[in-house]
Amino acid sequence: MPKRSRYHKIFLLSLGFFLLLVLMAIFHENGILNAYQLEQDQFEIKQENENLRNKNEKLRLEIAGLKSDPYEIEKIAREKLNLIKPGDQVYHIVPTQKYLSSLP
Repeated sequence: MPKRSRYHKIFLLSLGFFLLLVLMAIFHENGILNAYQLEQDQFEIKQENENLRNKNEKLRLEIAGLKSDPYEIEKIAREKLNLIKPGDQVYHIVPTQKYLSSLP
């Protein structure tokens, strides 16, 4: 009977040690959960970097167009600065109250 009890204690001690190792592997600061979170953060940063690269490329193209194409400058002046050429007619469309009340 004492041998069985001794094996039982060794088994329970080993099982407890194993469970402790598993918990540490999961929840420790260098564990699986932290590694997964860091991987997610890295993925988000890579996505943000890619979006910024695309935006930079669009801005480079716009700058190149502004440096070389006078029609591009005119387009920007008309759209963003609301400038007009001499002789142009400007129409200002005012939404009616009925239209404004139908908006969500």
